Formats: sequence, structure tokens, C-alpha cells
Amino acid sequence: MDALWTYMGDLHEVWSPPWTGTILVLVAVVCGTVIGLERESHNKPAGTRTVSLICVGSTIFALASIMIAGGSEFADRGRIAAQVVTGVGFLGAGAIIRERGTVVGLTTAATIWVVAAIGVLIGTGYAAGGVGLTAVVLAMLMGERRLERGPIGSCVYSHCQVLYQHGNIKARLRILRVLDQHRIPDEARTFSREGDREVLHVTYCVAHRPHRAFLFDLADMPEVEEIRQKSDTADGTKADRKPPL
Repeated sequence: MDALWTYMGDLHEVWSPPWTGTILVLVAVVCGTVIGLERESHNKPAGTRTVSLICVGSTIFALASIMIAGGSEFADRGRIAAQVVTGVGFLGAGAIIRERGTVVGLTTAATIWVVAAIGVLIGTGYAAGGVGLTAVVLAMLMGERRLERGPIGSCVYSHCQVLYQHGNIKARLRILRVLDQHRIPDEARTFSREGDREVLHVTYCVAHRPHRAFLFDLADMPEVEEIRQKSDTADGTKADRKPPL
């Protein structure tokens, strides 16, 4: 039991520097990847690679700060690591977007911020604490999403058709760029032909404003000739609450 508590504390006091640094970086990779996979599964801009790199980078800065300070009692072991707080703020600010009166990306920015904090904690030697906090953050991201569905309601999916001139590759690319920016999944898009026009069929959520915001951008495109709103599905059934397969 005493050995277990030893490994729950500062690993810099347990192993020699080469082994400690290697193990702590590997732990940071695992923690960042786990949180990043959760973000990636919901098509968030900061996915697996971004989140894991932030966690690893914060750990490396913390390790570098400790190694530079060495064993001197006058050196500040947290001097470099403290700058992570400032640096990660720029990443978080870049993830926040104000679009048509709606602010998006706050959760992504907060995730970046907390992952950097976990990376610093791991870099200072407290790998067990980093793993524990990763589990807490993962539980918050997954659990609170379910709780939010109570007040705001579940997604209600419907369909629309976007028509533009057939053969206009530029129009198609611009439309796809809008869909990508709003993170409309590929499985929710299909194309067909209607006379001399091409038709994009999109399945999306009509219940929440951020989920249908892409329609405003498409409506502003001069290449888009018509947008047909379909409240019912092709087989005549009403729009349902299940996401597109």
C-alpha cells in the first residue's frame, strides 16, 4: 500500500529523469488522446491530434522547466510551465467564433484550456492525478451533454434540398465548404440530378439554431438557385429524433 501511494505522488522523486520524462510524456499522450477522441466523435474542430498535442506540449514545457531549474533552491521550477497558461489562451481564442449572433467554440476552448492544465500537472510528476482528472473531464463532457438535452430538448432531424446549376464545380465546392465549416457529416449529404440542375440533399437538426445556421450561409450564395425545406421525409413520415445513419 505504501508503494502504491508513492506512485500516486511526484514521480520525479521515484525514478531517474530519463525514465520519468518518457513515462510522463506517454501518460500525456494517452490522456490527450482519450479526450480528443471524445471531441472527434462529435465533429469538434479540436480533435484527437490537436488535443493530444496540447497535452503533450504542456507536459514537455513542465518537464523542461524542471530540468532547467535542476536542483537549485533558487531556481524557479515553474517559470516556463507558467507561460503555458498564456500561450494556451491564444489557442482557445482561435477556437471561439461569433457567427450570426451566436458564439460557438466555447466548449472547445475550455477543453483546450483544461487539457493544457492536465499536461502541466503530468509534467510536474503527478501522472496519477492527470489520469484521474482526465476521467473527470471525460465524464463531464459525456454526462453533461445528456443533462443538457433535458432543458433544450433532443435534436429533431429534417431534410432540405439545395439546387444549383449542374456542372458548376465552383458552386459545389463552395457549398461543400459551408457544410464542412458547420460540421455537417458526410453521411447526411447526398447528390442527385434534376433537369439541368444539381440537387444536394441534406439531413440536419431543425430544433437548435446552431445546427441549422448553415442554411443562412447557403442562402447568401449567388450560385444557389433554390432551397427547398422539407418537413417530412421522402416516405411521408414526419421528421424524427434519430441522427442520420
